[in-house]
Amino acid sequence: MTVFRKKPGNGRPAGARKDRGRGTEAAAFAAVVCAVLLGMSGCGQSKTAAEESGGSRQVMVFEDFTAQDLDGNEVDESLFADYDLTMINLWGTFCGPCLQEMPDLGEIADEYKDKGFQIVGICTDAVGNDGTSLPDVVSEAKEIAEETGADYLHILPTGEIFTDLLPRVSGVPTTIFVDREGKQVGLADMGAKSKDGWLKVIDEKLAQVQQEAK
Repeated sequence: MTVFRKKPGNGRPAGARKDRGRGTEAAAFAAVVCAVLLGMSGCGQSKTAAEESGGSRQVMVFEDFTAQDLDGNEVDESLFADYDLTMINLWGTFCGPCLQEMPDLGEIADEYKDKGFQIVGICTDAVGNDGTSLPDVVSEAKEIAEETGADYLHILPTGEIFTDLLPRVSGVPTTIFVDREGKQVGLADMGAKSKDGWLKVIDEKLAQVQQEAK
């Protein structure tokens, strides 16, 4: 697996390679799917197909949910209350495009923390088919977040996120924006973006919700 670390000083991906044993056939298969299908901007489906299958759907799960962060602490919709806009980035430890954009997301989270904006990550492969957490993957997700500088809050896709959202996610990264009440803002974004690409989207949505709140 390639983990993209921050370079000293500018936080850009250095592309250092690091091999990790997942120990599961499912993880290996997911990595192969990612490499073969996407080599592009996401893992699981092409961007166009993902948009056609679910990009236009509004999700309501974040208005009322309970989950846990990577350390096992309980979180719910109250985590949005202090921010005008929250960017929820669904990613996977097997997904190259996800990891590649994480250093940029870490920088954005730091730069925009005083602008009423936050980023929350959801590690989609940190739970098994029964919705229970997978300790080895959780540990790997923590390491990735630290190495890439994406040290904002990351949560497990348990509870309502597992039952109501994950079945509708056709690929990662998938990004959803919500307001202070957990209500979705605009459409979901499929695939990774450059830092400038994300800043454009964030500035537009942040201005929209702040204007509507006046």
